[in-house]
Amino acid sequence: MKYLKVLYIQVLIGIVLGILCGWQFPDFAPRAKLISDTFINMIRMIIAPVIFCSIVTGIASAGSMKKVGRLGIKALVYFEVVSSMALVIGLVVANMIKPGLGVAHATSQTNQVAEIARQAESFRWGEFVSHIVPSNIVESFAKGDILQILFFSILFAV
Repeated sequence: MKYLKVLYIQVLIGIVLGILCGWQFPDFAPRAKLISDTFINMIRMIIAPVIFCSIVTGIASAGSMKKVGRLGIKALVYFEVVSSMALVIGLVVANMIKPGLGVAHATSQTNQVAEIARQAESFRWGEFVSHIVPSNIVESFAKGDILQILFFSILFAV
């Protein structure tokens, strides 16, 4: 019973139970839309403050800028390694189970994808860099613009 108090064990149990319930009761998902949407919105609501507090606390507690630099490099390397591992795992699992196979896609989704593709073609690095600096930090928090929140958090902590 001691292992049940460990967070990653609880997460793994939750994942397994979620998979089993989804497999056994596939018709339940549409009826649970209110609960699932509320849960996702609650998670999205807390992301920006958690990121801000984590960055500010981490930089402020590091002490010297030299430690902050080393910490930043370590964090960047860790982020790249973990992101690459997640990408590989996601690609392998997606190719094995083929999610969405046999699902009819709505025409509106196709139009939305085409619009996003058109926007991606007009991408400009200058606009991207100028977008990093928030004109209004409250608006950035409200929109959940993580890159702007990160930039502000780093400046605020230094």
